[in-house]
Amino acid sequence: MTDAAPTTGTARDALAVVSFRRLFLASLASNTGRWMQFATLGILGWQLTESSAYLGLLIFAQLAPLGILSLLGGSLADTSNRRTLLISTQTWQMVWTFVLAALLIDDLVGETTLVLLVFVIGLGQGLYAPAFTSVLPLVAGERNLQAAVALNSAQVNGARVIGPAIGGFLASRFGFAEVFAFNAVTYLAVIGVLWFMRFPATTATASSFGDRIFGGIRVAYRASQVGRPILLMSLFSLLCLPFIGQLPAIAEVNLGIDTRSTQYGWFYATFGLGALAGALLVATVLLRVARPRVVRATLLGFAASLAWLATIRSVEVAYPAIFLVALFYFTLPTTLATIWQEHVDSTVRGRVAALWILSFGGMVPIANLVAGPVVEATSLDAVMLTGAIAAVALAY
Repeated sequence: MTDAAPTTGTARDALAVVSFRRLFLASLASNTGRWMQFATLGILGWQLTESSAYLGLLIFAQLAPLGILSLLGGSLADTSNRRTLLISTQTWQMVWTFVLAALLIDDLVGETTLVLLVFVIGLGQGLYAPAFTSVLPLVAGERNLQAAVALNSAQVNGARVIGPAIGGFLASRFGFAEVFAFNAVTYLAVIGVLWFMRFPATTATASSFGDRIFGGIRVAYRASQVGRPILLMSLFSLLCLPFIGQLPAIAEVNLGIDTRSTQYGWFYATFGLGALAGALLVATVLLRVARPRVVRATLLGFAASLAWLATIRSVEVAYPAIFLVALFYFTLPTTLATIWQEHVDSTVRGRVAALWILSFGGMVPIANLVAGPVVEATSLDAVMLTGAIAAVALAY
């Protein structure tokens, strides 16, 4: 990877762009609901089965559509009406989330139904995510690219703090249906902003179907500044992140936290707070530090903190541990995303963004699908320690 000079636009410059500011705030509201649902789904899955294998299957159902549809979503982002694509995919997710909430009210959701509905909702996100990623620089302006990437990561991770805390409170006081219904309503914020926004016309050209779908792969292969960050994120997701789907099990088995309690909501929110801190570090303190150095230090810090979390049985000590795990975890993708975003042209950005989404959405569900049975055959600690060792190997 080669270093790139940081762009001149600051966070204030990006937020001064009215369209970006509105989309930023709407996305914060929507992602708060999304993380409410993400955290609550893990609790619901654990309550239904108390099975680590099922938790892994649930994560697979949530994220597999990102792997299945991201290349198509990236192609559509480069060659179709972005506004229509974003609104239709948000509407799809909203409708099916309301369906899930309605079924939960009548207690009609079993293990299989839950997995299927989560997968159906994820189909919309599989097309939406690469399109939204490619739209950010267009809305904020190329000069503000680094600030836009960091701000977007900050709002996603800020939602990680707010969402699980609210979700844990609502789930414990009311029920799961209320959490999912609240999330469905938040989609309206993004839909409303997108409805009144204007996007530049797509200028990408593709000579063949293969170029429309696989053009991003060619760019990543030819440009190391694009290919290396995506490859590293793929390996990190596959080898180091199986613990993500096991957070409810870690809380109950290792720490004795009731996943239906507000304490679990705060535990998950602490994870989100660490993620937010990591994203903000990239936009401020680490702005002018050589990025390969940031990547290597982040991997080593993640390895140390994840290994520490694996040994902890005290709730009080677990809070700083999970904070550090998340801080290092999210410093990495925020840094890597900035690297590749700075080295792609707007005509292929959607297709490269699809590969970026695939590096997470394609690898994490596979890792968690395998991790569940491995946890039941060995232990949670073994899976976390393996992830820590893999992070050390990737650093060197």
